Amino acid sequence: MKSEEEKEVYDISDYHRLKCLGDDTSIVLPIVLKNIAVGVGLFEVGEQVRAVYLNEAYFTCVGYTKQQYRESYHNFFSTLLPEDAAKLKSCIEEHAPKGEDIRCTFRGYRADGSLNWFEIHGVALENKNNTEPLYLTVITNVTEKKKYENSLEALKSANAKLMMQEERYKILEATAQGLLFEYYPDRDTMIFSYNFPDNKQRKEIVHYSESMKNSPLVHSSHLQKFQDALWGACEKETEGNLEYLSLVSGGGYRWHNTHYKSVADEDGKILSVLGRIEDIHEEKMEKNSLNARAERDGLTNLYRKETVFEKMEEYLKENPEGQTFFIIIDLDDFKKINDRYGHQYGDEVLKKVAKDITGLFGVNGILGRFGGDEFVILTRDMSKSEVEKQLQKLKETNRFCAGIAQWHQGESVRSLFDRADHGMYQVKASDKNGILFCD
Repeated sequence: MKSEEEKEVYDISDYHRLKCLGDDTSIVLPIVLKNIAVGVGLFEVGEQVRAVYLNEAYFTCVGYTKQQYRESYHNFFSTLLPEDAAKLKSCIEEHAPKGEDIRCTFRGYRADGSLNWFEIHGVALENKNNTEPLYLTVITNVTEKKKYENSLEALKSANAKLMMQEERYKILEATAQGLLFEYYPDRDTMIFSYNFPDNKQRKEIVHYSESMKNSPLVHSSHLQKFQDALWGACEKETEGNLEYLSLVSGGGYRWHNTHYKSVADEDGKILSVLGRIEDIHEEKMEKNSLNARAERDGLTNLYRKETVFEKMEEYLKENPEGQTFFIIIDLDDFKKINDRYGHQYGDEVLKKVAKDITGLFGVNGILGRFGGDEFVILTRDMSKSEVEKQLQKLKETNRFCAGIAQWHQGESVRSLFDRADHGMYQVKASDKNGILFCD
């Protein structure tokens, strides 16, 4: 019998040490193959890859029973994802003719339809039965490993993106004067950073979604669009601007503009929403004043012809269910007034009529000067009797012809105008100083 010194010639993990079993070494292989936790297969590699032997763990690994996998014995590629099957075939065609080891990672379907990742390592052996290359192969399911690697890569990418974004934010914070913010959806936390010469405070608000509902910081009429913008930016990566009225420390509301951008990881999950808030109150007021002057008739302060039709279309689109009437008014004998008393007097008449119309319909109507001595009104939630009552009041101090058309859902303002205009001319062609409901 060999001494211990002779046995130590081989490393503890060297299979030659099994020679101590003598002729009984053949019993080792069945024991190992039966109990090993990885799939082991013996495959002949020809036009198809045919399984010669598969151990019990192989079926557990690939997710099939023996019966379910029987059809794949003669075509190893049948359960693989097509593009990955092509990759594995290419690997085999490259190495098998030279008797080289085969290593490949690929995806395959389990019996339940799930897609898993597998890693295969095959070693060429001499085939005692025919000339086809024979490979002893170990296959392992590496799905969890792949998931971990992908998650790690995504995390690294997101971290790199956040670091870059953080650097940009720091630069912005250091150079831009104003109020900066960053919102973290997963923590529902908002951080405000004040960057003014006399104010460098940093304020953190936890449970921001609840705080926003109960806080008067955003004007109630603008709160919904503010929330929609923030939650929209939390759902997908986006960038935008939002103008709204916000409460200021001295009291009262001022116009602000927020430029915001959301940051997402590789999977599209939003990590944060950041941006800058600016006070634009003075510019907004000046712009509104210019717009108002552009929209209004200089003499009567009613909407101009083009603007009034836009306002009416907007109202009808937003309020399709209400009862609405379109009124066109044409003053009687206005040309004679101008010819007899002069245009300056005529202008005073127009201003007086506009004032009367505003007093009667201003709260419940959209009013415009259509041109010359013609006025148009779109009523809001007034009944036919209410409209007639107000027009009769207007007739007490003014002479005019009026055509009135009730709006039908889906009808355009132009169509309404045409119907009311036709009615007005019918009155004009008769006795004047009257009203006519076209419907």
